Amino acid sequence: MIINGKNKKIKIMEVCGTHTMAVAKYGLRNYFAGVELISGPGCPVCVTPSSRLEQCIRLSKNKNIIITVFGDMLRVPAFTSSLEKEISNSADIRVIYSVYDPLKIALENPEKEIVFTGAGFETTAPLAAEVVAEAYKKKIKNFSLLSMFKSVFPALDILAGSEDFQIDGFILPGNVASITGSEDFKFLSKRYQITCAVAGFSKDDIVRSVNFLIGSAKENNADFENFYTAAVSESGNLKAKKILSDIFDLKDDVWRGFGKIKKSGYRLKEKYAAFDADKKFKIKPVKEKKDLCRCGDIMKGKIDPRGCALFAKKCTPLNPYGPCMVSSEGVCSAYYKYEKSED
Repeated sequence: MIINGKNKKIKIMEVCGTHTMAVAKYGLRNYFAGVELISGPGCPVCVTPSSRLEQCIRLSKNKNIIITVFGDMLRVPAFTSSLEKEISNSADIRVIYSVYDPLKIALENPEKEIVFTGAGFETTAPLAAEVVAEAYKKKIKNFSLLSMFKSVFPALDILAGSEDFQIDGFILPGNVASITGSEDFKFLSKRYQITCAVAGFSKDDIVRSVNFLIGSAKENNADFENFYTAAVSESGNLKAKKILSDIFDLKDDVWRGFGKIKKSGYRLKEKYAAFDADKKFKIKPVKEKKDLCRCGDIMKGKIDPRGCALFAKKCTPLNPYGPCMVSSEGVCSAYYKYEKSED
């Protein structure tokens, strides 16, 4: 594609894991001539570091604790094990389908401590905040939250500000923007001169957004457009944002592949310290270790899954080395299911 008199490929990053899966499913990665669609750090399970999962696994060995977790987290390997493997070692780990399930389990098992292991961005963090508020209101003392919730904005700030980050446009997550509002994402265009499109999740939504990003790149503009106006306003969901700020503070947190990012993780405010699993059980820090899995480089857009020596060989859905192959929003999972054999 000719841009400013030069033949170059336009690089567009889809931030959200749901977009990544849709791009793969509809074959859009090879649909636009002269365009490279790259996946970013939009899967909350994938950016959760192994050290945090290891803490959860160690906690599950306490016979007085019931760990509650969504299914995506169950098979993600940590250093020594996975939650799925710990079930076979007699750990009481239960898959939940609603954020309110842990409260129900707590009421049904008053003699046990119930730990809700939650991971997500601004989309799901307000729901966890509501659960904590409900536990506080009803004085449910045997419930606590092991928070793995993160804010997507500091990670995008770090990514866009990296010297070796060469992206012409972002497809921004419509689900996060529906909570935060589109306004919160505009710093990417203003500060880093990167064109952005807030997008929905249908094929047409994504195609429309990519066409906009291509046109802007050709004209060398740094535009911003919300193509998901049915769900996203400039100011977002004020009620969800309020409960998020009422229940959580932001802390420095570790991201897989990124290291520690300032004020990027959600932790409970001091008022709700009784529901903070880290404080309640005095969970000790675990050092991060290097491994052969390249999920971090994949989520930074440095390589695609086929650039990892483990992909589709030693690392498969039945034998995953990292979360990107496990999660339903993981990049490697999307490539393996839809794109592994494509040129």
